[in-house]
Amino acid sequence: MTSRSKKSAVMDEKKYEIYSQERNSLIHAELEQARSFDKYILTLAGGTFGLSLLLIKQLVPSFATGTIGILIAAWITFSMSILATLISFLYSQKACSKQREILKIWYIKKEDELTEEDTRNNYAELTHKLNWISMFLFIVGVVLLVIFSAINLID
Repeated sequence: MTSRSKKSAVMDEKKYEIYSQERNSLIHAELEQARSFDKYILTLAGGTFGLSLLLIKQLVPSFATGTIGILIAAWITFSMSILATLISFLYSQKACSKQREILKIWYIKKEDELTEEDTRNNYAELTHKLNWISMFLFIVGVVLLVIFSAINLID
């Protein structure tokens, strides 16, 4: 075996080691993904939705004229936040699977043969957008609920 082929074998071994480590961390991330951010948004949106029901029943026996629409809008945004989070669960799993495919392509192909198409993960981008949408909708729901409460508790 020549010196050059030994270097090549060492490089291939290092590349495989990087590939294997990255693949394992992606598998681990796939399992953990369904637990963190999405879990908290679901908990917060569901809890706030439930709190708003309690608020209506206990604290605000009669509503100020025109404020029921604010409350309904808050409920809709909380529901949409929960829905966006649930959809992001599915896409985050697909994103991890796609990332493993990308890693496999990276391992098999030479660096100069890789294209943007080979390395693009649309599922990850969509998951990221859905998480931001979910958080935005949750914040809008909280703001609407605070407005509804303020109007009705002051009257």
